[in-house]
Amino acid sequence: MILLKWSKSELLNSQNETIHFDEEISFEPAVFSKMHHLRDLRDIEVRGEIHYDTHSDLAACTFQVEGVMIVPCSITNDDVEYPFVCDHTQMFAFHKVSKDDDIIETKGDVIELMPTIFQTIILEVPLKVVKDGIKEYPKGDGWEVIREEDYVKSKKDEIDPRLAKLREFKIEE
Repeated sequence: MILLKWSKSELLNSQNETIHFDEEISFEPAVFSKMHHLRDLRDIEVRGEIHYDTHSDLAACTFQVEGVMIVPCSITNDDVEYPFVCDHTQMFAFHKVSKDDDIIETKGDVIELMPTIFQTIILEVPLKVVKDGIKEYPKGDGWEVIREEDYVKSKKDEIDPRLAKLREFKIEE
């Protein structure tokens, strides 16, 4: 398993205090067990670099995550493959920081990137996905899901009940 962890000394010993990475990662299935909006992640690749600035004692990590998320269809609840690509930059501090700052404080001078990557992916999960090529929509006792076009068509010929009495009105010449 790829950890994507670096210590402060590794950053200091790297060329120009910068480490480049390009890794394929995976997450344990247990991570998704309590999530209803994300069922799985596949073919996840993370590319980027982390640079340590000795003057500010901060490390800036810029990365791109690319892969496929498996999400439920909003209509049928079937699995839908949803490809995604997202970019993110995160600052890490090797000292105490204010809670107002968008900087993650390291624990024991070690930067762990996996939690940040997972949060970045979670922010990319779409609110609604509809499976392509749905031919039959679900229905039950007294209810059914219909396409928006069908709903608009059915309402087109329907008269507003508040205006129904106007049909009886005749203009006399």
